[in-house]
Amino acid sequence: MPISTAALIGRNGTYLFVHRPPGGDLSECWEFPGGKVDPGELPKEALRRELAEELGIEAKIGELAACSRFEHRGMTFELLAFRTTADLATMRLLEHTDFCWRTLSTALALDLAPSDRTLIRRLIR
Repeated sequence: MPISTAALIGRNGTYLFVHRPPGGDLSECWEFPGGKVDPGELPKEALRRELAEELGIEAKIGELAACSRFEHRGMTFELLAFRTTADLATMRLLEHTDFCWRTLSTALALDLAPSDRTLIRRLIR
């Protein structure tokens, strides 16, 4: 089963969300930063790589906070969310159009990627 990762980067009770660009996969949805695990890659390594590629940041990947499964294009994926810390002073939006900080409950009002909506509901429980 393919695996995707999500970074739970917190600040004062809120979490970092990024906005996907128009025209691509899950066009203009909000999501936790992260991405797919490549073959032979460990999930924490993949998340660290994705954060460097998407946001230009070095991150410390902590404990697994939650996981969920989701369907996308006829395939079932597992989504692993890790508590993550990073110095965001150098953050650059390299693959996204915007970012915001939201509590988990207020993030549900965003146009979220379905996988992240499921994950947030699991985190709130």
